[in-house]
Amino acid sequence: MLKLHTRLLSNGRRLLNNTTNLKPAIPVISESQPPLTTYFAAKQFTDNYTTKQKAKKLRRREKKLKKKITKEVNILKQYDLKNVPFSVDPVLGNSNCKFIENILNKIDNQEMNLSYGIDRIEFEKVLYGAEKLSIDQSSSNETMRDSIKTIEEHKKKAIEIILNSRNTSAEDKRKLATKYAVEEMQINEGDTASPEVVAGVLTTKIYFMMQHVKKFKKDVTTRVKVEQLVHQRQSILKYLKKISPERYYYTLAKLGLSDDVIIREFAMSKQYLQDFKVWGDKQLVKETKSMKVKNEKVQALRDRIDSYNDLAKQNYELLYGKK
Repeated sequence: MLKLHTRLLSNGRRLLNNTTNLKPAIPVISESQPPLTTYFAAKQFTDNYTTKQKAKKLRRREKKLKKKITKEVNILKQYDLKNVPFSVDPVLGNSNCKFIENILNKIDNQEMNLSYGIDRIEFEKVLYGAEKLSIDQSSSNETMRDSIKTIEEHKKKAIEIILNSRNTSAEDKRKLATKYAVEEMQINEGDTASPEVVAGVLTTKIYFMMQHVKKFKKDVTTRVKVEQLVHQRQSILKYLKKISPERYYYTLAKLGLSDDVIIREFAMSKQYLQDFKVWGDKQLVKETKSMKVKNEKVQALRDRIDSYNDLAKQNYELLYGKK
């Protein structure tokens, strides 16, 4: 007497212990070995004792199961495509990018910059002219001239202390950042309107606004402005991608961005603030009942796809042997 058993996820189909007598309900036409796919989970097997009516029923079941598997696999693919996390921060970009760091270093360079937007070269020219004028108007007495030089030197040091870049206002720092961003991103001397330059300037503005957002959590207005600037940057970079993909990807690398943060929609939501820890590890989004049910359904779907893959592998080995 033959011993029969039922396999997991086989929907009641029977398999003989002697697998050499098994054959698929829908015959394999191609002699070449096809690749292993999830759809092998739908394969229904018959044996030498299967009636024509039973074989026909198994073929219908196989087609039905294949449609079901195809649908569920596609649903999971679409869900993953819509919910894949950003590869980098869509606002601040890659934390390892040196673009903003280089600009901040230039701003803090006291030998280059003075506060209130005063140019270092012009400052030196004015002091030199004042010192020369004082010496020229003084007597020819060498001692008097040395005294004037000492006084002018003290004046210069006092003014430099007042104009120290550490004392510069936040507005002046933003202006300097814009200036250096233009210099960093410009294609040619005097270029102030190319997509690369505009994207660089927007990136510096976004950075300074985000520092404000981190300090003042209740400032919703600034968060909205940041979102608008991010959208502007997306638009200008999409245009650049259209006219010159090479310049586009170079700009992304320069600014620490990636293609997905440009082409995908962005919202300055609590989910973003939580995911990228703008305010630390604080939980901002609580899982609602509907979200919990949705997550459970997605997990159940993943588990089913995994079981389909396991069953597909078993069926594939029955048909073609182990890979």
